[in-house]
Amino acid sequence: MWGEAVRKSFASGAVILTAAGLAARMLGFVYRVYLSNLIGAEGMGLYELVIPVYTAVVLTITSGITIAVSKMVAEQNARSNPANTGRVTVCAIWLAAGAGMLVSFVISLNAGVFAEKVLGDGRTLGALMILAPCLPGVVAASALKGYFYGMRRVVPTAVSQIAEQAVKFLILVLAAGAILEKGPGYACTVAVFATAAGEILNMLILLAVFSFRKKRAEGRSFSPKSGRRSPRLAVIKALLRVAVPISANRLVVSSLTAAEFILIPVMLASGGLDEKSSMEIFGRLTGMALPLVMFPSIVTNSIATTLVPALSESAALKRYRALNRQISKSIQITFILGIVFMSLFICFSEEIGSLIYRQEKIGDLLFMLSFSCIFIYLQQTLTGVLNGLGKQGILLRNTVIGSIIRIAVICVLLPVFGIKAYIIGLTVSLLLTECMDLIEINKMTGLVIDLREWIVKPALAGVLMIVAGRYIYHFFEIFSFGARLTTLLSVAVDVMFAVVLLMLVGVFELRELLSMAGLDNMMKTGKKM
Repeated sequence: MWGEAVRKSFASGAVILTAAGLAARMLGFVYRVYLSNLIGAEGMGLYELVIPVYTAVVLTITSGITIAVSKMVAEQNARSNPANTGRVTVCAIWLAAGAGMLVSFVISLNAGVFAEKVLGDGRTLGALMILAPCLPGVVAASALKGYFYGMRRVVPTAVSQIAEQAVKFLILVLAAGAILEKGPGYACTVAVFATAAGEILNMLILLAVFSFRKKRAEGRSFSPKSGRRSPRLAVIKALLRVAVPISANRLVVSSLTAAEFILIPVMLASGGLDEKSSMEIFGRLTGMALPLVMFPSIVTNSIATTLVPALSESAALKRYRALNRQISKSIQITFILGIVFMSLFICFSEEIGSLIYRQEKIGDLLFMLSFSCIFIYLQQTLTGVLNGLGKQGILLRNTVIGSIIRIAVICVLLPVFGIKAYIIGLTVSLLLTECMDLIEINKMTGLVIDLREWIVKPALAGVLMIVAGRYIYHFFEIFSFGARLTTLLSVAVDVMFAVVLLMLVGVFELRELLSMAGLDNMMKTGKKM
């Protein structure tokens, strides 16, 4: 009974986050497509030079805080000691904001050096100067997100995600005229400002909800059931013990990722391309094709986020059967997602690329990246598993090995074989990293690697999807709907075909789909009425 409750709570949390993520990601796609149409591939390449630095700075601070708060809040709830949840969150907010102010000060003093020497393009200076004062507010949201994830209250984070993307898009639309007039450098600055402004709004929404919940709970905070409050210093030390290793991991990983992205246009240019062409290829890959492939990762990102408190709670209560069931189901869902979208991108790479980015041809890049879909999505899920099990050191080791392989490919093979070499290196490095992750998870939990349910059955559906996809597309071509509608209909029908195939081979049942969507209770209520 307990296991069933945990399964439903975990599934419903992931579904809500996925639905919100889908809405937010749709707005984000509109934002990216609109931006790419304004500034083209070269401008997107310039923007993608700044984003890894932004990500490295923000995620280095926020990832450790979010996971630490989520883990500690979940553990306190599992032990029926809710008195510390507010204290943990408030301490974490001050820690994050303080770290944000320190980094903001460093960037402000050295923005020119970063733009010229690190990023290699002076046009990024404005973006760095905009980024610096926004950092404290941006990173403070990490503590609040951790609180709501740990409390299994995913609706506030879902609403704040959508608001964040809406503000980003609104700022871009309002600045469109100035972007057209002033060019890629100004567009890069506006895009970074929009990203920071959206995240600050995210923080303000979460802070308002948290303050309301905290005030409402104050009357119950001294009841016998509320548990003892831990001293602030003890809470801060506990937060740092969890957060610092994760943030250190993120610093290393983000720095290596930033190095990858910065080196790609440099190595393309060293292979014989001029600066403009290398930046355009870089922009098409990192600013257009990769975000499109990453779009379905909203599901795996939601799974990874909800896995941390779920696994922490199961481990704290020694519910090892529930823990393995959560891990296995998450990996199975990830494989299904990866195979379905790999099949779609193989089948409709040119059509999907033209549908989303009409001014740039990314079909060839999308086709090559399609084979890495499974590994990109699985990496997120396994990261959530290892974080939930508290194995950040192992996660860091494996991730660094993968990053070093990719950097070696960029430096040695990219100038000779072009962008294809990087995509192949990306796929191989992720495969190696995930094999090491699974070996460690198996050692820690005794998880059984179920090849039939995880891979064989979904792969059978994927092969049939690829075979049927072109026939479906040619069928809709008969009706002369136009390329865009024909592509949308073909993709939709092929996905429905995949769902039917997965049900036929027994990967999941209709009842399970309804349960994950939260519709099973509605149907039961309807029958009773």
